[in-house]
Amino acid sequence: MKRLKRWLPLTAMMLIASVAFAASSKMTCKLTGKEVKTCCCEQQKNGKLFCKLAKKEVDKCCCKGM
Repeated sequence: MKRLKRWLPLTAMMLIASVAFAASSKMTCKLTGKEVKTCCCEQQKNGKLFCKLAKKEVDKCCCKGM
């Protein structure tokens, strides 16, 4: 029981730190190599995606790190 009380706060701190790190990670546009906070692709009426940074129409989202 004493071991559990000793390791429980450490485990909780590690969990909180990992969640905070995951939330702060950024995405990268694979076409331009630029870091973005939100996805740079927009859905068009024809069903395809348009990358605002590269100004190109793409079939799949070009953001990496999602």
